[in-house]
Amino acid sequence: MPTSLFQYEMLPTTWFYLSSLLILAVFFRFNRLFCLRNWDVFVLLSTTPGLVYVAMGSALQGYLWLYSVGALLFIRLAFDAFLRRRPILEPNLTFSGLAFSSVAASAFMIPNLFLNRGDACESPRAWRLEQILAAAEESDQEIGDVRNLPGYLPFLRVAQRADRFFAPSQESWKRAVADLAARKGEEQFVEFFGLRIRVYHTSRDSKRPAAKAMRWASGAGNENAYDLDSRWASQEDFPESLNGVKVAESIPTAPIAPTLGSGTTTARESQPTANDARSDAPKDEGERRLVARGSGDADSVGFHWTPLTPGALTLVLSVVVLQLGVVISIILIGKIHFGALQTGFGAALLYLLLPYINQFSARLDHIVPAYLILTAVLAYRRPFVAGVALGVAGALVFYPFFLIPLWLAFYWKKGAGRFVIGTSAAILTTAALLLALIEPGDSYAEALAAEFGRHSMVLAEAEGLWEYLPKFYRIPIIALYGAVCFGYAIWIPRKNLATLISCTAALMLGAQFWMGRQGGLYMAWYLPLVVLTTLRPNLADRTAVTTVVDV
Repeated sequence: MPTSLFQYEMLPTTWFYLSSLLILAVFFRFNRLFCLRNWDVFVLLSTTPGLVYVAMGSALQGYLWLYSVGALLFIRLAFDAFLRRRPILEPNLTFSGLAFSSVAASAFMIPNLFLNRGDACESPRAWRLEQILAAAEESDQEIGDVRNLPGYLPFLRVAQRADRFFAPSQESWKRAVADLAARKGEEQFVEFFGLRIRVYHTSRDSKRPAAKAMRWASGAGNENAYDLDSRWASQEDFPESLNGVKVAESIPTAPIAPTLGSGTTTARESQPTANDARSDAPKDEGERRLVARGSGDADSVGFHWTPLTPGALTLVLSVVVLQLGVVISIILIGKIHFGALQTGFGAALLYLLLPYINQFSARLDHIVPAYLILTAVLAYRRPFVAGVALGVAGALVFYPFFLIPLWLAFYWKKGAGRFVIGTSAAILTTAALLLALIEPGDSYAEALAAEFGRHSMVLAEAEGLWEYLPKFYRIPIIALYGAVCFGYAIWIPRKNLATLISCTAALMLGAQFWMGRQGGLYMAWYLPLVVLTTLRPNLADRTAVTTVVDV
């Protein structure tokens, strides 16, 4: 981000350390060490190492970590229904400090989205996890085919195009794979909290493009070592291809990492060769471009700015508006339903400081359902609006459909009819629009079946933990999840807003355990609700009978 924050670079682990200290400073109750608030803070922070593992290329460890912490968080959310006494524990920051910090953290996301876009990053190691995953999906046609995913096919295609806009280019991808192909015989390790983690932990990972890109972006592949193999002294000695990747085409335009001292150099330039000794002049057009980029302008720090087209600008602004919509919804829930604007700003700040937000800032399939679920919570007094929000969320990504029994039971004594009408109207409208929005060659019947979860039960291709485990283990988990969904409908006969929020978060968290695609990473669907559960007051009097409006 050289045009706004000079030579700014925020690695995932750096943000994890920094945000953890800030969260502890603001929300940890130092005078009550064993209170529930402190437990909640630690559990929320415990989700981050799983993301770091995945970003480092240790996908199996990462997903196991996320599932383990998710199980603890699920138990905590289920236990919340029994909590009646909720003393008010204010954050360790004044209202003015919370408001300023929330606005500053929200504003900080905007230049991050504008400038840290794929190849516009100053360093590949600063790629967000969402960018690495998008680049991996683009190279793996089976994983990247949205027709194999549950949800609304037009929306999934828009989300995929948005992901690839923010992802690194194919040239950077080819360089990453070429480098790792040249280094494939070496032992690959990464350091994490003093532990040496072997990256090639399975034979499957050694063949997966996603694992290769993650190892490279995390530094295991060394972004300055595109052509540093002892067998080849110069570009002319390189083989034409490595494992199907044409190396010679991509090496001259390798991104330049910032270095101390004047100008910038690549690792290849830093290794003297016979050709370098004969002449200091640039040898080809690629090297002439590299020399020009060391002339002292913005590109001299390895940053290549490309102006945004109107369509790209619209996309970035849309993501910004959606993210701000999530934050504003959290604040309004605190103000309107919790009766404390300070609690709303505190919840917004806690959500913004979580490292997940730094790693998944622009995934539409994360943000849009999260915003719609929060809209339903914000408008829970109006069953029709809440039904429309949940119906649209379910139509887009399928899994929010499992919230319908819980919400219908909440409105059972008042507002159930309007909730059913709103949900049905949203589902029928999206199904009708599908006729006009599907692309030529797509089957309407298959697209409609995908909207209602056809590809969630039978996986065409798994990505995540179920990539490593036998898929039939999902069957008992799905059965247990269905029992929990309908159990929430009959359990807790006197449901209030507190149980509605915590049970909604629990169901969206529970869906992660059997999702076939990146289960555990869709934290936006439940994290805002978990934050609200953590900071909520006593809401036992907010029932449908007492709060739902008549019109």
